[in-house]
Amino acid sequence: MPILYIAVMAVAFLLDRVVKNWAAGPLVDVHGGVLPLIPGVFQFTYAENRGAAFSILQGRTWLLIVLTAVICLVGLYFLFFSRRRLPVFPSIAIALALGGALGNLYDRVVLGYVIDMFDFCLINFAVFNVADSFVNIGVVMLAIWMVFFEEKDKRRGDFRWGRPLTQVQAEERNEESEETHEELAMDRDEGR
Repeated sequence: MPILYIAVMAVAFLLDRVVKNWAAGPLVDVHGGVLPLIPGVFQFTYAENRGAAFSILQGRTWLLIVLTAVICLVGLYFLFFSRRRLPVFPSIAIALALGGALGNLYDRVVLGYVIDMFDFCLINFAVFNVADSFVNIGVVMLAIWMVFFEEKDKRRGDFRWGRPLTQVQAEERNEESEETHEELAMDRDEGR
Protein backbone atom coordinates (compact mmCIF):
# COMPACT_ATOMS: atom_id res chain seq x y z
CA MET A 1 0.00 0.00 0.00
CA PRO A 2 2.83 2.53 0.45
CA ILE A 3 2.91 2.97 -3.35
CA LEU A 4 -0.76 4.02 -3.25
CA TYR A 5 -0.05 6.66 -0.59
CA ILE A 6 2.96 7.98 -2.49
CA ALA A 7 0.81 8.18 -5.65
CA VAL A 8 -1.94 10.08 -3.81
CA MET A 9 0.60 12.56 -2.41
CA ALA A 10 2.26 12.96 -5.82
CA VAL A 11 -1.04 13.57 -7.66
CA ALA A 12 -2.12 16.15 -5.06
CA PHE A 13 1.25 17.90 -5.22
CA LEU A 14 1.46 17.88 -9.03
CA LEU A 15 -2.12 19.05 -9.54
CA ASP A 16 -1.43 21.91 -7.14
CA ARG A 17 1.75 22.83 -9.06
CA VAL A 18 -0.03 22.78 -12.44
CA VAL A 19 -2.83 25.09 -11.26
CA LYS A 20 -0.41 27.44 -9.47
CA ASN A 21 1.79 27.64 -12.58
CA TRP A 22 -1.30 28.52 -14.61
CA ALA A 23 -2.28 31.17 -12.07
CA ALA A 24 1.19 32.73 -12.01
CA GLY A 25 1.43 32.57 -15.83
CA PRO A 26 -1.65 32.88 -18.07
CA LEU A 27 -4.00 34.08 -15.32
CA VAL A 28 -1.71 37.05 -14.64
CA ASP A 29 -0.32 37.60 -18.16
CA VAL A 30 -3.48 37.09 -20.22
CA HIS A 31 -6.28 37.96 -17.80
CA GLY A 32 -4.59 40.55 -15.58
CA GLY A 33 -4.84 38.32 -12.50
CA VAL A 34 -8.66 38.08 -12.45
CA LEU A 35 -10.86 35.75 -14.49
CA PRO A 36 -14.58 35.73 -13.57
CA LEU A 37 -16.15 32.31 -14.04
CA ILE A 38 -19.57 33.05 -12.53
CA PRO A 39 -19.72 36.86 -12.19
CA GLY A 40 -20.30 37.97 -8.63
CA VAL A 41 -20.05 34.39 -7.32
CA PHE A 42 -16.76 32.73 -8.25
CA GLN A 43 -13.64 33.88 -10.04
CA PHE A 44 -9.97 33.08 -10.35
CA THR A 45 -7.96 35.78 -8.63
CA TYR A 46 -4.17 35.66 -8.45
CA ALA A 47 -3.03 36.28 -4.87
CA GLU A 48 0.22 35.89 -2.97
CA ASN A 49 -0.32 34.79 0.62
CA ARG A 50 2.64 35.41 2.90
CA GLY A 51 0.79 33.93 5.87
CA ALA A 52 -1.22 30.84 6.69
CA ALA A 53 -4.94 30.16 6.26
CA PHE A 54 -7.01 33.34 6.13
CA SER A 55 -3.70 35.26 5.98
CA ILE A 56 -2.88 34.72 9.66
CA LEU A 57 0.78 34.83 10.70
CA GLN A 58 1.60 37.26 7.87
CA GLY A 59 5.32 37.66 7.32
CA ARG A 60 6.26 34.66 9.49
CA THR A 61 7.32 32.48 6.59
CA TRP A 62 10.07 30.63 8.47
CA LEU A 63 7.73 29.76 11.32
CA LEU A 64 5.21 28.41 8.82
CA ILE A 65 7.93 26.45 7.02
CA VAL A 66 9.06 24.84 10.28
CA LEU A 67 5.51 24.05 11.43
CA THR A 68 4.53 22.60 8.05
CA ALA A 69 7.72 20.53 7.86
CA VAL A 70 7.13 19.09 11.35
CA ILE A 71 3.49 18.25 10.52
CA CYS A 72 4.60 16.62 7.25
CA LEU A 73 7.23 14.54 9.06
CA VAL A 74 4.65 13.34 11.59
CA GLY A 75 2.26 12.40 8.76
CA LEU A 76 5.01 10.58 6.87
CA TYR A 77 5.94 8.71 10.04
CA PHE A 78 2.36 7.48 10.52
CA LEU A 79 2.09 6.42 6.88
CA PHE A 80 5.40 4.69 6.38
CA PHE A 81 7.38 4.10 9.57
CA SER A 82 5.02 3.57 12.48
CA ARG A 83 4.43 0.04 13.74
CA ARG A 84 0.80 1.06 14.15
CA ARG A 85 -0.55 0.80 10.62
CA LEU A 86 -3.73 2.67 9.86
CA PRO A 87 -6.45 1.29 7.59
CA VAL A 88 -6.51 2.44 3.97
CA PHE A 89 -9.19 5.16 4.31
CA PRO A 90 -7.43 7.27 6.98
CA SER A 91 -4.08 6.61 5.31
CA ILE A 92 -5.38 8.07 2.03
CA ALA A 93 -6.76 11.01 4.01
CA ILE A 94 -3.32 11.65 5.51
CA ALA A 95 -1.69 11.26 2.07
CA LEU A 96 -4.09 13.85 0.56
CA ALA A 97 -3.38 16.30 3.37
CA LEU A 98 0.36 15.69 3.04
CA GLY A 99 0.28 16.27 -0.73
CA GLY A 100 -1.43 19.61 -0.16
CA ALA A 101 0.86 20.58 2.71
CA LEU A 102 3.91 19.76 0.60
CA GLY A 103 2.52 21.91 -2.23
CA ASN A 104 2.24 24.94 0.03
CA LEU A 105 5.58 24.14 1.70
CA TYR A 106 7.22 24.15 -1.73
CA ASP A 107 5.81 27.62 -2.42
CA ARG A 108 6.98 29.00 0.91
CA VAL A 109 10.50 27.62 0.53
CA VAL A 110 10.99 28.49 -3.17
CA LEU A 111 8.91 31.67 -3.54
CA GLY A 112 8.54 32.98 0.01
CA TYR A 113 4.75 33.05 -0.37
CA VAL A 114 1.89 30.75 -1.38
CA ILE A 115 0.02 31.30 -4.65
CA ASP A 116 -3.76 31.35 -4.22
CA MET A 117 -6.39 31.63 -6.95
CA PHE A 118 -9.87 30.34 -6.00
CA ASP A 119 -12.05 33.29 -5.03
CA PHE A 120 -15.66 32.81 -3.85
CA CYS A 121 -16.50 36.51 -4.01
CA LEU A 122 -20.22 35.93 -3.26
CA ILE A 123 -19.47 35.19 0.38
CA ASN A 124 -16.22 37.18 0.59
CA PHE A 125 -14.29 34.04 1.51
CA ALA A 126 -10.49 33.91 1.66
CA VAL A 127 -8.76 33.18 -1.65
CA PHE A 128 -7.32 29.64 -1.54
CA ASN A 129 -5.62 27.07 -3.75
CA VAL A 130 -5.65 23.37 -4.71
CA ALA A 131 -3.23 22.47 -1.90
CA ASP A 132 -5.53 24.06 0.68
CA SER A 133 -8.42 22.03 -0.74
CA PHE A 134 -6.50 18.76 -0.43
CA VAL A 135 -5.44 19.55 3.14
CA ASN A 136 -9.04 20.26 4.11
CA ILE A 137 -10.44 17.22 2.30
CA GLY A 138 -7.83 15.00 3.97
CA VAL A 139 -8.54 16.42 7.43
CA VAL A 140 -12.31 16.02 6.99
CA MET A 141 -11.87 12.42 5.77
CA LEU A 142 -9.66 11.65 8.77
CA ALA A 143 -12.17 13.22 11.16
CA ILE A 144 -15.02 11.22 9.60
CA TRP A 145 -13.06 8.00 10.05
CA MET A 146 -12.16 8.85 13.64
CA VAL A 147 -15.75 9.74 14.59
CA PHE A 148 -17.66 7.05 12.70
CA PHE A 149 -15.34 4.16 11.85
CA GLU A 150 -12.30 3.93 14.13
CA GLU A 151 -14.17 2.26 16.98
CA LYS A 152 -15.97 -0.08 14.59
CA ASP A 153 -12.61 -1.14 13.15
CA LYS A 154 -11.29 -1.78 16.66
CA ARG A 155 -14.40 -3.71 17.77
CA ARG A 156 -14.47 -5.80 14.63
CA GLY A 157 -11.00 -6.94 15.56
CA ASP A 158 -9.53 -6.26 12.14
CA PHE A 159 -7.27 -3.57 13.53
CA ARG A 160 -5.56 -2.93 16.81
CA TRP A 161 -5.19 0.85 16.86
CA GLY A 162 -5.13 0.71 13.12
CA ARG A 163 -2.70 -2.19 12.78
CA PRO A 164 -4.08 -5.29 11.07
CA LEU A 165 -4.05 -8.32 13.32
CA THR A 166 -2.07 -11.28 12.13
CA GLN A 167 -3.93 -14.55 11.82
CA VAL A 168 -2.23 -15.85 14.98
CA GLN A 169 -3.23 -12.74 16.96
CA ALA A 170 -6.81 -13.03 15.75
CA GLU A 171 -6.95 -16.72 16.73
CA GLU A 172 -5.44 -15.97 20.16
CA ARG A 173 -8.00 -13.23 20.70
CA ASN A 174 -10.85 -15.60 19.76
CA GLU A 175 -9.48 -18.30 22.11
CA GLU A 176 -9.21 -15.80 24.98
CA SER A 177 -12.75 -14.65 24.33
CA GLU A 178 -14.05 -18.24 24.34
CA GLU A 179 -12.18 -19.01 27.59
CA THR A 180 -13.64 -15.89 29.22
CA HIS A 181 -17.17 -16.89 28.16
CA GLU A 182 -16.64 -20.43 29.55
CA GLU A 183 -15.32 -19.06 32.87
CA LEU A 184 -18.28 -16.70 33.19
CA ALA A 185 -20.70 -19.54 32.45
CA MET A 186 -19.03 -21.73 35.12
CA ASP A 187 -19.16 -18.91 37.67
CA ARG A 188 -22.86 -18.42 36.96
CA ASP A 189 -23.51 -22.15 37.31
CA GLU A 190 -21.58 -22.32 40.63
CA GLY A 191 -23.46 -19.30 41.95
CA ARG A 192 -26.85 -20.98 41.52
